[in-house]
Amino acid sequence: MIIGLAIISIIIALISLLYTLKVGKTVNQQKGEHDTDTKATAKHPILFNPIFLTYIFGFGGLILFIFYLTSKYY
Repeated sequence: MIIGLAIISIIIALISLLYTLKVGKTVNQQKGEHDTDTKATAKHPILFNPIFLTYIFGFGGLILFIFYLTSKYY
């Protein structure tokens, strides 16, 4: 079980890293354009931030883990 949680944590960390790099690349491309917003940030400003995604996946995993423990022991 610990190995499974470690693998899930590593996958989430890699996804967050790749998403952060993608956001950084987008920001670097738009340095000269201060007045325009991308369609992605206009539609989903919260999902554009990888920190929020990490919290969402972390709390989702925690809730699933709690449900697993309650179903196993009760």
